[in-house]
Order: sequence, then C-alpha cells, then structure tokens
Amino acid sequence: MEDGIIRYEFEWQGQKLAFDVDTQPHDLDEIVDGAEWTRLGNNQCACCPLKESDCEFCPAASRVDRLLETFKDKHSIDRVKVTVHTSSRSYFAEVDMQVGLNSLLGLLMATSGCPVLSQLGAMANLHVPFCSLSETLHRTVGSYLTQQYFIQKKGGEPDWELTGLKDLYGQLEGLNQDFSRRIQGFVSSDALSNAVIMFFATSVVVSTSLDKQLERYEPFLTNAKPEKSR
Repeated sequence: MEDGIIRYEFEWQGQKLAFDVDTQPHDLDEIVDGAEWTRLGNNQCACCPLKESDCEFCPAASRVDRLLETFKDKHSIDRVKVTVHTSSRSYFAEVDMQVGLNSLLGLLMATSGCPVLSQLGAMANLHVPFCSLSETLHRTVGSYLTQQYFIQKKGGEPDWELTGLKDLYGQLEGLNQDFSRRIQGFVSSDALSNAVIMFFATSVVVSTSLDKQLERYEPFLTNAKPEKSR
C-alpha cells in the first residue's frame, strides 16, 4: 500500500468489499456534496464548533456515508473476515461484523476533518485495528504525551496530568450520543449502530476513570511486576 493509505477488505457469505482510507487530514472545503442526513444542521453534535457558514455538511457524517450506505442492512453478529493493509504490514481477523466496522469507522471519523475527532488523528498514522482496551489506553495516552513533549520543546506549557485528554473524552462521550441520533432513521443495521457505540465506548471509560484505568493496567503498560496484595 502507498504511504498514508490503509485498505480494509471485508469477506463474508461470498461477498468481498474493499475500502481505501486516506489518513491525511481532510479540509472542510473538500466536502462539496453529500446526502441529506450528513448536513451539518441535521442533529448537529452539541460539542461541534462548526457553523454552516464554515461547511454545509458534517465532516464525520460525510466521511462515513459510503460505509453506512454499504452496510446499512447488515447484522452485527454476522461473521466476517477482515484484512487490513498498511504500507508496512497487514492484519487479519475473523470477527463479528460490528467489530470490523468499528475499527474502520474509527479510522474514517478520526481523519474526517471533524475538529473534535481530529484530535485523535495522530494515531491514524500508526493505525492498529482490533485493539483491546489496554492497547487503546497505551496508544491514546502515548500519543497524547508525545504531543505534550513537542509542545514543551516549542516553549509551550505541556499537560503531563492528562487534563486535556480527559476533557476530550468527555466531549466524545456526548458526541457519541449526538452522532448516534444523527444516523438513526438512516440505517436499520444493528451492526452499524453497535459499531458506533463501540467506537465511543472507550470515551465513557476514559472520561470517568482514566486514572483508575491506568492504575489497573500499570503492570501491562510498564512491564512492572504487580504488587502483592496484603
């Protein structure tokens, strides 16, 4: 695969579909047309800072429109073989449809140009599909702290306490509810509805208990021996 391009291949029940995702940041002026449900003012997320004078269509909705159209009648528990190709390696998993869609959905939305979700965009450059919660914590916190290092290096004030990350995931928790309302009525697929819920599920955990989750996974994240209970 070319640098910056990630391909998702789905195979199930004799069907094959491929989606190529350009992980480079998308500009708002690139969105010139879209379905009615993708219009910015259609159930716009409460945390969205955009105005219709900025863009007519929601960047995240426009980005996932083809995916939702393709899978809008699929069932969440359908088994599917998913192969993900990046420029450096390939990944394969046989999973429920909702799991495969969740992984692709997250990549599409983080690179959509949405000003809220774009804060997760740095991880798209090192995309790893089908992550567990502990892996997601490591990637998310690691990416955020790397950004703080460069902020400090350039003379800014770094956030080593992860306050900004907790605030971001608090926003994502609300975005989950709002975006779910946006797609209601457009898709009848529980696979897609569940994929949206799964994509944002980590935000609920992180926004409410990041410190506790990091403490829970400390031995895994640091390769330290767990302390013996007394």
